[in-house]
Amino acid sequence: MFRQLAANLLNGLRLATLRPATFIPSVGQLCGLLALGWCAAMVADWLLVEGAANVSPWGVSARAARSYWWLASVVGVLGICSALERRTHTFLPLAVALAAADLALWMARLGLSTLRLWFDDSTNAQLDEYAKWFFFTWQVAVFLRAWVVVLGGRARIALAVSMLYAGALFGALTLLPDYPIFEARNDAPSAQPINVENTYYRQAELLESAVSAINRGIPGHIDLNVVTFGGYGEEDVFIREVRQTSEILSGRFDSARRSVQLINNRASLTQQPLANAPNLAYVLGHFALRMDREEDILFLYMTSHGSESGEFAIELGELGLNSFRPEALRRILDESGIRWRVIVVSACYSGKFVEALASPSTLVISAAAQDKQSFGCAHENQWTYFGEAYIKEALGKTHSFKEAFELAQRAIAIREAREGKEPSLPQISVGSEIEIQLRHFEKQFEPVAEN
Repeated sequence: MFRQLAANLLNGLRLATLRPATFIPSVGQLCGLLALGWCAAMVADWLLVEGAANVSPWGVSARAARSYWWLASVVGVLGICSALERRTHTFLPLAVALAAADLALWMARLGLSTLRLWFDDSTNAQLDEYAKWFFFTWQVAVFLRAWVVVLGGRARIALAVSMLYAGALFGALTLLPDYPIFEARNDAPSAQPINVENTYYRQAELLESAVSAINRGIPGHIDLNVVTFGGYGEEDVFIREVRQTSEILSGRFDSARRSVQLINNRASLTQQPLANAPNLAYVLGHFALRMDREEDILFLYMTSHGSESGEFAIELGELGLNSFRPEALRRILDESGIRWRVIVVSACYSGKFVEALASPSTLVISAAAQDKQSFGCAHENQWTYFGEAYIKEALGKTHSFKEAFELAQRAIAIREAREGKEPSLPQISVGSEIEIQLRHFEKQFEPVAEN
């Protein structure tokens, strides 16, 4: 049994490199090779998880669905071929050959996984997209070679059957989910009770401290004024994203002394004001007093969960905070009197904010279309998918908020396709007036030509 398995694996390696090979077919050999393929898939997924990992039921289900699809594809293709060439008993030899060769393909995937350690997330997303189609082409070539080696037959029939197999594989790539078998473990600490009365009494002091630190801009210079807003307080990804966004924008746009963070999180209750509608209105009102309304720009970055009904989640334990809809945010912005606005809303279904906030003097960006989910809102994550692509990656390469959106949009599409997720379809609306103002703003960061 084990000698036969070793022999089949060795010949599978030969077949994967398109060399001559012979196989020992049996039901036991096929089951053993498929089990080894599952083990290889588990190792490959485990290598992609940083830190402790748990088995994902969705990942196991997705892997099982792909295995069943593969078996059904081989049976279906061979059934068509049997009808054309009047041949029977062809399934087992071909299935054993393909399962043996699949182990060599998995070893190549494992080698590719180690290369990811050397690149950033954007490069890895592109690498994964190229790798997906490379392995697709390789699998089809292996199938064609296996057909010739194991079954022989006419070249036209072999080519036609390989095209049918390619169609089945393409269906698996585009239609079936591709969740990893392992996922990062959520080690969120147990929630500690909040002193509600003290928390609310402290807001006036925290707000005054935050707004008193806001500096006036430089006359004749277009300054960026930043408010970062983390609405959902029970997952730490949002507080991380708020703080990192504020830090990155301060470095890129010199906004450190014109920046306020509003955060809902148990760890920040004594440090930053709560992220809710009254506090946002208060902060924007003070920004409006210190900004040059004809020149300066507000950058408001909001991250949280979102609902299909259009609500942006504002929540922290027993505080009883109220979520708000796009119309409420528009009212707060309009009442502040701030003219030039760049508003970024990172949440599921956040496309509902785009139409509500759009105006000639506003650029609005959402992490998802109004009927789509966005991804990455997990406690252990450092960023959401959109925050990482837009703030961390794209704005590190350009001072243009519009160009950064285009870069992030492409990176997110690649990542979601690689992971088998439904596209989130980030949205953008650029007002005709702010588009001109942003061009003037971006020119301030262009290198000055030396005489």
